[in-house]
Amino acid sequence: MELRRLIDSEHRRLFGQRMSEARAKHGVGFTETPRSQLGRIHLAFAELYALYENDDDPVERMMSGFAMHDLASMPQSYPKPDLTYLRADHVLECGELWSFSKGAGVLARRGCTIVAGLRQIEAILVYPISRPWDGTKSYGETHFTKPCEEMPFPYGQTLDGEAIWVQPMVLEGAPLQALTLKVFELGFETRDQHQVIRFPNPIALRPSLEHPSIPLDSDARRLAVPPADDGKRANGRAGS
Repeated sequence: MELRRLIDSEHRRLFGQRMSEARAKHGVGFTETPRSQLGRIHLAFAELYALYENDDDPVERMMSGFAMHDLASMPQSYPKPDLTYLRADHVLECGELWSFSKGAGVLARRGCTIVAGLRQIEAILVYPISRPWDGTKSYGETHFTKPCEEMPFPYGQTLDGEAIWVQPMVLEGAPLQALTLKVFELGFETRDQHQVIRFPNPIALRPSLEHPSIPLDSDARRLAVPPADDGKRANGRAGS
């Protein structure tokens, strides 16, 4: 697996396109509210990462992705929970997680843990949807805690216009250290000052755009993978 940080504006645009497409087809489907600018802000200023099956895949063949920012660069998406007891630049809010292939989201989160470990982050904050479907279970399995009650999320809604609720969850302290150690022990390598991270797939699932778990309207699935050119990095690689 290869995780790439997307810097180029066109690559960030493609990330947003894939994210919107995946969101619309996830569960009952969801999108931002008409007034929300939160997603646009994150796409413009947060750090965007995309996961690829192969290290020579063109940028369009991203299988999953996520956004992150530390709280010294941008505020939390919602005022709760109170994390002011931690250093703002050592708290990561992670969100905009999307996936087209079963297992790709799990592996994207593994990549996120590697990034957090490399930065010696003290806490990871997420806002998984809790209603109308429950997306919190997988975070609980990795020992994220619920520091406050769930709440209606003012920036999102279902495709039918119904309210979405989120449950703030935090991973910090010993559980974060244990998860980071576990992920690091499986091994990884980085390039271009951690802009590209390669790591093995330790799960039974083998995610691939050749077998997407939700329909893929874009042309990403049909794109041929070009051969590497004399060992040079493929076009579209973050940090190239």
